[in-house]
Amino acid sequence: MSLPDNRKRARSDDEKEARRRAILAATRAMVATQGLDAVTMNAIAKEAGVSKGTLYLYARTKEELLLALFVDAMEEVVSRIEATATPKTLADVLVNAPADVPLFLPLLARLFTVIEGNVAEEPLFAEKRRMRDMGLRVAQVISEQTGAPLDRTREASMVLMLSMQGAAQFDIAAGREPDEVPDDLAHMFAKEHFRTSYGMAVRLVLNGLK
Repeated sequence: MSLPDNRKRARSDDEKEARRRAILAATRAMVATQGLDAVTMNAIAKEAGVSKGTLYLYARTKEELLLALFVDAMEEVVSRIEATATPKTLADVLVNAPADVPLFLPLLARLFTVIEGNVAEEPLFAEKRRMRDMGLRVAQVISEQTGAPLDRTREASMVLMLSMQGAAQFDIAAGREPDEVPDDLAHMFAKEHFRTSYGMAVRLVLNGLK
């Protein structure tokens, strides 16, 4: 292959990646301003300024785009954990990082039941590998900050991910105005908020590593 051909391919790959990022940015903006239910392929194409045919070159379903957004958000969560966790702050960081990253919890709440089931195998497996690697990075942080062996913190990381997904789903159900909840159920609904319910899981898992 000649040098000009190499440059042409590199430029083409860069352009494709730039278009993909623009489509993801348009999807993210729609979710943030209009909610997940408003997201359709037609709406995304319009927001991104591309034809629907062009959009389908980059994603076969809206769930494929939502999965990519989730994995991007998960990368931000994991990076925050890596950057800020200390032995004293580990529990708080594990709770606050996912709660503070926009879109992470709403997408996580729908990840296994809605999103993944509507994504083709090739893009699904690619993103699952990224998620697996990020889970291992969290396990490494937990091992470094607690002194627990890596094989145990890998199991802890998996348990925390499953607990986090359940807490994210509870958080949606708990999203009611206080005056809508009967007095005898107020305490139960309060415990279902993400930081409270997931915080209990984090403390139990970390205590189990001691």
